Amino acid sequence: MERVETYMQVPLNELLFALSRALDFVEQDLLGVTSNHGKRAAYVSAHLCRAMGVSNADAFDMACCAVLHDNALTSYMLKAGPGDIRRLEHFQSHCTIGEQNALAFPFTGDVTGIILHHHENWDGTGFHNLTGEDIPLRAAILRLADNMDLVLKMGNGRDSLVREMLEHTRALSGRLYSPRVAQALATVATPEFADKLRDDHIDQALREEIPSMRVDLSTADLLRVCDIFAYIIDAKSVFTRNHSRGVAALIDRLSRICKIEKEKRNRLIIAACLHDVGKLSTPLAILEKPGPLDDAEFEVMRNHVSVSEDILNNVRGLEQIAAWCASHHEKLNGRGYSHRLSGADLSFESRLLACCDIYQALTEDRPYRSGMNHLQAMDIINGMVANGELDPEIAGVLAGHGEAANLNHLSGNSG
Repeated sequence: MERVETYMQVPLNELLFALSRALDFVEQDLLGVTSNHGKRAAYVSAHLCRAMGVSNADAFDMACCAVLHDNALTSYMLKAGPGDIRRLEHFQSHCTIGEQNALAFPFTGDVTGIILHHHENWDGTGFHNLTGEDIPLRAAILRLADNMDLVLKMGNGRDSLVREMLEHTRALSGRLYSPRVAQALATVATPEFADKLRDDHIDQALREEIPSMRVDLSTADLLRVCDIFAYIIDAKSVFTRNHSRGVAALIDRLSRICKIEKEKRNRLIIAACLHDVGKLSTPLAILEKPGPLDDAEFEVMRNHVSVSEDILNNVRGLEQIAAWCASHHEKLNGRGYSHRLSGADLSFESRLLACCDIYQALTEDRPYRSGMNHLQAMDIINGMVANGELDPEIAGVLAGHGEAANLNHLSGNSG
């Protein structure tokens, strides 16, 4: 019975487009790009695919790849100092790791090479020195869509945008861009097309351009997707590099001990992977501040819960998971955040996620202290139980089994 696979019906485009907001935060922090960059790249790429005769299914996958094309950026925050941040996108591994991560997603067809080669230049001066028609067509499309938005910052709805797009692509056609792709852009670059790229129009434009695609995903597939996003979330700071995946491993271990049935256990692991997705909106200077946060900084930090809730609430099928994530900083005595819920409002699953999140954070290094051992962490947990903040039964299970959790329970190994 335990080996029977379960499925969740999730709209792939809603999942990716919601998570693109999280990736936007990373790009803003690292590269100073404007908001909705991934969505604009997706819209332009899908539109160009249709103009060039690419099938609807391949255009759908193209849009998904465009949303995900910069997913590897946070991994560089662990490798570079503050002065190095702006050169990170020029690393070849930005494309290699990005493609490797993206291939965990259940695309409708083959997307090999789209992200890997999205920094190839038509004249052969890109990362892998591919030239001309050797560059996969959809990679060449993404090259134009990505770079054009980075250069022109197309979200403000200015009247001159069509002219600027045409001048930009003409100037770089045959050097950075495929002449065929640049010509296709010239056929679609109308005032209506430019207007849909505005920040306040892009969501509706994407819904119109890319029809909703609901698919039955096995929980193992969805776990692989969410494990990748947990890695992206955690990699923003050296102090959180194992946090979400550590909480997920702990949730997996304690859920088994509590004999939670498999489907709910897998949903809890997914919630653990995604509970801090909103933390990608928190500036690195706050995440890595070596001392106490002031009131304003603490308010920014607290806001990550609301951002997580907002992101996940935009994906049909994840409502229960979104609710668990939204309450992972609530306390039984009603003194948590962000909705000030109390014990009567908090499900067992919400209490379990909250307890595991706190334990995992206590055992990790922070800028202002070293990670605690199991006994030290349980002293804090037990103090919070005594104050009416955490569930005593869950704390009791954690006391006996917290040290047993490890990351090997992740990556789809949910049987």
